[in-house]
Amino acid sequence: MAHHEPLDPAVYKSQVSAVWKATIWLTVITVVEVVAAIIYMEMYEAGEGPRLLLNGFFVVMSLLKAFFIVGEFMHMRYEKRALVLTVLVPTVFLIWFIIAFLWEGSAWLNARTFWEVIG
Repeated sequence: MAHHEPLDPAVYKSQVSAVWKATIWLTVITVVEVVAAIIYMEMYEAGEGPRLLLNGFFVVMSLLKAFFIVGEFMHMRYEKRALVLTVLVPTVFLIWFIIAFLWEGSAWLNARTFWEVIG
């Protein structure tokens, strides 16, 4: 069994405070997202509105929430830079691959539709 040093009360308080701050930020961001979705639904009942702008807003807010979750609850904020880069760089490439494959698939679908390929 590992030996653990007693945690300094000041360090413990700062860690609890950081978790609460991250939780409050996550709550505020989620409430803003929900309010934006409700306002959009009320303003554009027929679905004709700046959908791309709304989707971009949701993507940015989701990335902001992911930043807080990974930083505080997965303890990446307290790790060495090399470990953080080891985790984040492949994640960025994974997201880029997903976007590239979706883009390429859309191009193939458009080409098949244009040339009226059946099957």
